[in-house]
Amino acid sequence: MLRPPQRLTGRHAKHIMFKQNEATMEPIPIHLENPSLRISVLPGVGAKIFDLIDRSTGQNFLWRNPRILPQSYPIEANFDNYWCGGWDDGFPTCETCAHKGEVYPNLGELRSLHWQADAGADEVTLRAHGPISPVNACKSVRLRGASVEMDFSLTHRGHLPIDFIWGTHPAYSIEPGCRIHIPARVGIVGQANQPLLGEPGQHYDWPVLTTQGGELDMSAVPAPGDRSSGHYVTGLAGGWYALEYPARGSGLLMEFPLEVCPYLWLWLSYGGWRGHYVAVIEPWTSCPVTLSEAVAANTHRVLAPGETFRCSVRATPWHSPATLDGLLKERGLKGVF
Repeated sequence: MLRPPQRLTGRHAKHIMFKQNEATMEPIPIHLENPSLRISVLPGVGAKIFDLIDRSTGQNFLWRNPRILPQSYPIEANFDNYWCGGWDDGFPTCETCAHKGEVYPNLGELRSLHWQADAGADEVTLRAHGPISPVNACKSVRLRGASVEMDFSLTHRGHLPIDFIWGTHPAYSIEPGCRIHIPARVGIVGQANQPLLGEPGQHYDWPVLTTQGGELDMSAVPAPGDRSSGHYVTGLAGGWYALEYPARGSGLLMEFPLEVCPYLWLWLSYGGWRGHYVAVIEPWTSCPVTLSEAVAANTHRVLAPGETFRCSVRATPWHSPATLDGLLKERGLKGVF
């Protein structure tokens, strides 16, 4: 358990350096809350959002790794071995790769840094410098009514163009019967631990994947077992997706700018990867989500000296009597095909 939290009740911002519990060496979170939501942010572990809780129901939509506590770790370490769960961000790659003489770790160079934080009652702004790339990173997280808004920016402080991809990486707590709603036409198999989940490179009409084993609805979350896969989803009609919990009458809507992130990467471990039961649904600028491969496919982004990359996303939980259709209508978002 994380303790003690930095609970902020005043509206005046305060500057918070990285702290950790001296007894347990666990990073100390910042808690933000309003009447609808409560979240925790870990400046000492890449500025990740660790909890996203609907206060009316107590449901935490973010997954916590039951075997790994939050902790600091080296930049070059394998992210998977220290992944405590929550909502991370990736720059300049998702998968480990070598590019232009540098070796970038999985989920990039910012995910394990200690970020400086300036926080108020319902907003925190976090800043860090890239250890490999000459960038200044800034991440602002705020509560606005029943939504969590996140603004992310990267400003180039160097002298040569930087090739990069960027994505945001929320890991969701799931249960059998959950539904993944995406207004998309195309699914692409990236990884699969068994033929039932497709062959790498296979294209299909989202969400129905057809293999020699039959048809599989990739939008339906099964019970824990032996499956794990990584699929891309593209051909999006709108910049949103939703994860629904029908048995609870609840869900979460994620909105993102389609012109910035036209691809989704779905890492779905239903017990088949390290025993974890988790869904990670990630908007990305590029496909594939390995920088060197994205450069080869010419889907990467280039940050010029002095230029700033920006992306803003919004996560909104709902619960009965509210519905996804009602929320989409309220936001003016196009429904599924």
